[in-house]
Amino acid sequence: MADAEAAGASEIETLFDDVDTDTARLQRYEVDRRTPRAAIRADTIAHVEDVQTQAMSQDLAVVPVGGRTMLDLGMPPNRYDLALDLTGLNRVVEYEPDDFTITVEAGMTLADLQRLLAVNGQFLPLDHPRFERATLGGICAVGRGGLRRNSFGGPRDWLIGMRMVKADGTPVKGGGRVVKNVSGYDLPKLFAGSLGTLGIIVELTFKLRPHPASDQIVALNAPSFEAALGAAHAAAQAAPFLNGCVVLSPDAAADARGLGAKILHDQPSLLLRANGLESAASEVLSQALAAVRQSGLDGPERTTSAIVETWQAVADLELQTDNRHVRLRVGLPPGNLGNAQQILSQQLPEASSWIAAADSGLMFLEIPSIDAETIDRLRRQLGPLQARLTVETAPTELKETINVWGPAGPGARLMHNIKREFDPQSLLNPGRYVDGI
Repeated sequence: MADAEAAGASEIETLFDDVDTDTARLQRYEVDRRTPRAAIRADTIAHVEDVQTQAMSQDLAVVPVGGRTMLDLGMPPNRYDLALDLTGLNRVVEYEPDDFTITVEAGMTLADLQRLLAVNGQFLPLDHPRFERATLGGICAVGRGGLRRNSFGGPRDWLIGMRMVKADGTPVKGGGRVVKNVSGYDLPKLFAGSLGTLGIIVELTFKLRPHPASDQIVALNAPSFEAALGAAHAAAQAAPFLNGCVVLSPDAAADARGLGAKILHDQPSLLLRANGLESAASEVLSQALAAVRQSGLDGPERTTSAIVETWQAVADLELQTDNRHVRLRVGLPPGNLGNAQQILSQQLPEASSWIAAADSGLMFLEIPSIDAETIDRLRRQLGPLQARLTVETAPTELKETINVWGPAGPGARLMHNIKREFDPQSLLNPGRYVDGI
């Protein structure tokens, strides 16, 4: 096997001038114990096009890589020949502060973008764990909203343009660099959330927002996670303009505190966030807190000026799972969170870390282990609650025996047709996405 891999790496070296085949360095690009035969760090869009043209000609399976924060998401790849590192594509292409739009290359990190925009009092309204490393292309490829998705939505809601490279090296683009309505299919929204299986995202145009005049966070302790979840639901109903409404179990709160959320204690906790004009933010929090008190929570309120640090510490919990453990993600209508939590806690009494966004219907939990039968049973029980359960993080041995995404549903045929249209040889992230795409 070692001789075969060495031969494969040597073959790839003849195709590219700048390929890396060093075994130790290739480990950083490992996906579910699959290590590529080689890696290339692209520094221009034309470079990406050239790589893909060669990869297509030699039938090489390619995994696009950014900050590597969510490489364990999805199924193990069917094949993995070449890691295409996009972190060298990190330039600003065009920035129009007066128009509240910016075009950047996909390898720029979210943190670098936010620092750049802050100079003009602007920001991109996206939450993402480990934003110092997470690249904008990777965030859009994953395509999900964070703990504030009820208020901010996800990447699709802020994208107005995108440039991509197809598996055969052909450049394509969708949208533009100004905010306007367009006819026809919206390619940026199609590629956002496709996990790099349709094409390689190389450039992005976003619409922006001004920084709010006031940003406030309040934390409260609760006697139990269930009590905190009930109070959070009441708060979200009473104050629909909350900018965040998160519940944490004792373990999750302790972990977040260790990551920098000093406002939290090692107890079940409720975290409320509101922003906007100072009077408006204060009014929203007042409405939410009144509902929290009526629900039965009577502990003291704690505030902090470390808004960004506190929230980022909580967002980072999504990627803090022990690599021997399993993290589940459940998305469902917010009003069904309580019932879903009861089902999950009954079936998984060993669950240690719980996080829930009560205003958007999002829940994460960490467990030491799980089997395929239990996952199937949970999906059946959660089905009537309109819940979708995803296995976010798990040991490779488990991933090879389960469907981490769950049933594809009636859209599977259309998804496969789109995949064949953009990547007929299935060279980009093969097998990692829903229904083996």
